[in-house]
Amino acid sequence: MLSLLKRVQGTEDHLYHIGKDKNVHAEVVQCDGIPLTPPSEILPRQVNVCGAQCNTNCFTPSGGGPDPNECHVIADALLYDSQNVGALFTMDPAQNTSVITMQYRSCKTFIVDQAGIPLTYCRTDWSAVLDFVAFNCQSQQNAHGGNCVAADQRWFIQVQSA
Repeated sequence: MLSLLKRVQGTEDHLYHIGKDKNVHAEVVQCDGIPLTPPSEILPRQVNVCGAQCNTNCFTPSGGGPDPNECHVIADALLYDSQNVGALFTMDPAQNTSVITMQYRSCKTFIVDQAGIPLTYCRTDWSAVLDFVAFNCQSQQNAHGGNCVAADQRWFIQVQSA
């Protein structure tokens, strides 16, 4: 999936750093071949998916995964921004914000809106999912990162090596 991601053209304002120390690189990217506008003109304005459950999948075999402590830096940055920027953020295909990535050293995480409509999500939830996947999908579990896919398949969060 990540090999298909590219930086959105002309969106330098979508490159930023988050967290108290501004040490986590964040950007909005898009997937090649995926339309940037919703597939239908009659869509809900946005759907709040905060608190929605997701199913964790660890990537096997073990070896080469991100350092979970470095992933925790991103999780902390998300919590910091939740308190200082706002708890919610929106992924919107029409605004080229369907994929948001964050990276700190060996850890890269991204969230993907697969619904084709704007989805609102919580920074605190992303933080919790990131920590869970990072610490539970390691070599001890014969894994090297993983993802958590929403039960309804509308979104997913992935954790992998940078």
